[in-house]
Amino acid sequence: MRRPLLNLLLTAVLASGFLVAGATPARAETTAVTVAGSLQSELGCPGDWQPDCAATHLSPVEGTTTWQSTFHVPAGEWEFKIAVNDSWDTNYGAGGVAGGANIPLSLVGAADLVFS
Repeated sequence: MRRPLLNLLLTAVLASGFLVAGATPARAETTAVTVAGSLQSELGCPGDWQPDCAATHLSPVEGTTTWQSTFHVPAGEWEFKIAVNDSWDTNYGAGGVAGGANIPLSLVGAADLVFS
């Protein structure tokens, strides 16, 4: 299903509060949204930094322009970006900046993180 990505807000929900990476601008032909980074092999991908790995795709939320998934992320130091349409052509980093810097994530313990 093709869905517009009007406002992707990446939110990692932690026990201590929220980590907000930022909002991204509109994109008309969004078919996939992926959490891509150094944590992907821990989340079921064959390797890291793979924008086309379905194991870390977010799922479209019916009736909205939101994409969301929950992942169990182990303790550690991680970096990631949000990749759109299974490639690096359109990606968002720290602060929701297109092509921006990697988003750092530091977890002292494993956590279920909701990305939406």
